[in-house]
Amino acid sequence: MLLKKACTGLFFSGILLLASCNSENKSKSTDEKENLLAQNFDETKKLFTVSKLISEDKGFETFAKWVEASDYYEKLSEKGPYTVFAPTNYAFENLYPGTVEKLTLPEEKEKVTSIIDYHVIPGLINENDIFKAIDDYGGSVKLKTLGGKRLTATKKHGKVYLIDEKGNGAQLITANIEAENGIIHTIDDIMLPKQKK
Repeated sequence: MLLKKACTGLFFSGILLLASCNSENKSKSTDEKENLLAQNFDETKKLFTVSKLISEDKGFETFAKWVEASDYYEKLSEKGPYTVFAPTNYAFENLYPGTVEKLTLPEEKEKVTSIIDYHVIPGLINENDIFKAIDDYGGSVKLKTLGGKRLTATKKHGKVYLIDEKGNGAQLITANIEAENGIIHTIDDIMLPKQKK
């Protein structure tokens, strides 16, 4: 099965790391988190590519600006499949004022592309695959991103969290949004790679 092969290649190749997420609870209400992407989502959106779905859904409005400013709009329109951990609009609220706009500038294309890289996994991985891999590997599992970085997926209080290289944690909010060439899971924070020295 394609899904099984994708999971085997992605989940089982990583080094295990037991991790816990000590992030403080976000100030946003549960209702807001759950309803952000409930805006008329229906089966017809499966005909959209990942890029199209991100650009069309208002819940991804800010993330879409970064995708369009990088090389990823075209890439996420290709065959794939891709698994995308997409920050929703409120995930950007903790950034310094002006950061979103700055990273859409042409001279920042390399930087914003490296950030988008950190949110895309090659292959098709649904929420159940993530839970299973976490359980199979004793509490956490490494995910290799399209950019070659590592995210750690772990579980706390029955919820999936992603931990980036800086130790920041993001909770998986809405899972298994299907597109023509992949699947999207929404997260409540932005994953950031370590800066090159």
